[in-house]
Amino acid sequence: MSPKQDVSDERKSQILDAALETFTEKGFHKTRMSDIAETSGLSKGSLYWYFDSKDAIILKLINRVFGFEIKDLTALLTDDHSAEERLYIYTERSGQDIIKMLKWMPLIYDFLALAFRQETIKKTIQRYYNKNLGLLVTLIQQGIDAGEFLPGSALEAAYAIGSIIEGTVMLWLYDPGQIDIQDHIKSSTSLLLKGLKSSN
Repeated sequence: MSPKQDVSDERKSQILDAALETFTEKGFHKTRMSDIAETSGLSKGSLYWYFDSKDAIILKLINRVFGFEIKDLTALLTDDHSAEERLYIYTERSGQDIIKMLKWMPLIYDFLALAFRQETIKKTIQRYYNKNLGLLVTLIQQGIDAGEFLPGSALEAAYAIGSIIEGTVMLWLYDPGQIDIQDHIKSSTSLLLKGLKSSN
């Protein structure tokens, strides 16, 4: 059995941590596989047993980031709270995650820019985006079916929530001193849910 088939999850995680650190420091385009190998404590040859390119590492990093979000949102679909409360929980967690990842934002936008040029990365991001959107639509539809929210398009409401979260990041990037990420997401979500709520 070849070493590539014997790859451990622990070693992969070590490499991904090193790649994230190196990409953040040097930028994606300036980072070489040898840089990642050095940061991870591996030889360049050993690194290639685990990942054969920077693109392969990027795809795994995307899987790591979006996988946690999908898992959390899936769990919220069967939570005992009301749909409104679960949407607040979702947006609050999203704000917390953004704050944790602020130092990596330039790298995240590098990855998004790559999606315009590399079809594999684009399709991977689209797959996770559509999965996340579908789960959010389901949660909102649960609120509509329960009479919490007015009848309407759960899809449009999901787009609006996504726009609040993504748009808040952009506003913060324009002027960090004017935007408190957590407060802005919370207040914007509150305004949206007031419009969705049924009077019954």
